[in-house]
Amino acid sequence: MKFSTPFSGAVTAVLLFLASCSASRVAMQVPDALQATTPLPVTGKQGFRYSYQFGEFSTASVHKGWRSTINHSLGKSVGVDATRVRQKSSFVMQPVQGTTWQAQSAYFMSDNDLGISTGPNSRTSVTLKSDEVFRSSIVALNQPVWQLVVENHLGLGRGLQLPAGSFTNGDSVFTVRPIAHLMRRDGQPMRFPTGTPIGYEFVRANGSVVAAVELLGRGRVWLNPTLQPETKGPVVAAVTALLMHQR
Repeated sequence: MKFSTPFSGAVTAVLLFLASCSASRVAMQVPDALQATTPLPVTGKQGFRYSYQFGEFSTASVHKGWRSTINHSLGKSVGVDATRVRQKSSFVMQPVQGTTWQAQSAYFMSDNDLGISTGPNSRTSVTLKSDEVFRSSIVALNQPVWQLVVENHLGLGRGLQLPAGSFTNGDSVFTVRPIAHLMRRDGQPMRFPTGTPIGYEFVRANGSVVAAVELLGRGRVWLNPTLQPETKGPVVAAVTALLMHQR
């Protein structure tokens, strides 16, 4: 038995929850600032074919590697189990007003579990500490490099936390905040079980929301119409990196 973290188990938790209530009856609660913005459905993802399109944007040269895992275990009846996971991906975002953006992403996870043998063929693991980091470098010719970092740190005594992070090129800084509330068709909001993120919003320092991405189903994207081209390109690439990481 293993207690998983919200960041790594987000997609699994979403599927299990939606199996008990029709997916057509729920959707992500959209930030107030984007309520009047038309959502852009994400298309193109089929099986192991990693391609993403929404609105005027599309990806090319998509590469997603398999997760590599290393396990270590100390002790027999009672011991510490350590696990490390790594996965890399990359893609090119097709030109936005002449600018092509490239993204190189990596996901790292490390777990330290207390392993207890409860029988000859059974073992229970309780997470002592879990660190998960998703990073993406987004670059374009003659443009500052943007860095997307989303982190989740869990462990005994830390309580429930949601993955959160930042997106910056050194001058402009956006906070990447998780969204964990669903909006039912009757207009009533409800929090997703365990607080698992079902999307993210990108927020400026002044509190204005410039973009949001929903990870339910095939996904949807909201973009603030006030976004300028030099900012819209990297934000779209960052949103796409998050979509690719969850699929």
